[in-house]
Amino acid sequence: MKWIFASLFFILLWGCAPGPAQLAALPEGCTASGEVIRAELPQPTRGYAYSYRVYLPPCFSAESESPYPVLYLVPGRSSAPDTWFAPGLAEIVDRLILDGEIPPFIIIATETTDFDVMADTIYNELIPFVESQYPIVDDRRYRAVAGGSLGGIAAYRLAFRYPDTFSSAGIFGAGAISGEEPQINEWLAAMTDANRTRVFMDTGDEDILMLDRAQVMKSILDEAGVENQLHVGHGGHNYNYWVSNFAMYLKWMTKDW
Repeated sequence: MKWIFASLFFILLWGCAPGPAQLAALPEGCTASGEVIRAELPQPTRGYAYSYRVYLPPCFSAESESPYPVLYLVPGRSSAPDTWFAPGLAEIVDRLILDGEIPPFIIIATETTDFDVMADTIYNELIPFVESQYPIVDDRRYRAVAGGSLGGIAAYRLAFRYPDTFSSAGIFGAGAISGEEPQINEWLAAMTDANRTRVFMDTGDEDILMLDRAQVMKSILDEAGVENQLHVGHGGHNYNYWVSNFAMYLKWMTKDW
């Protein structure tokens, strides 16, 4: 009798488990391109303007009853939010969405973290502001962070420090920064099965130093039992190479959406 009650209790709990969110969908017949707009964070605590870019997907609706997932995209050292879009990132995302290969989502391209190595402005100020302005789903499953070079380091620091906020990290042209391995292990050890972060890495075969650091990161992730993928293609340490592999990354990022 106790076994029967326990079984019924488990079934009830399982039936009440939250499922995937109802995400905004591409309207039928939509053929429009997405849009990249300029925006500023009002009154950042650093005391001067913080500029960012917002990619809105094809046929975006600010009044959508269903929210959109979001990707926070961090540029590398001495770069700017526009740097990600110069090699044609928006066009790649448009094509994947319009072809039905990935669902519509919003991209927030941030400023560099040259003087904010732990990306505190992004986490404490930019994310709350952006998510109060756009219909973004408040669920870690549909929130990702990625970056290139120094931005890739910022991406893993954000994802590993705040696993309840981000479900995945994309690291382009970067890996475990030398000397930070013990801290990375500590962050990973604090994760649970419920908030373990997935990691995608992409580094060119001509980017020797960063390829070594990416391989170090992969070893750490493998040892910690963290789902990860390292892609090595022919290229160097630049946005043209990273963006050329973004379709692969986005399909990986959205596979659980």
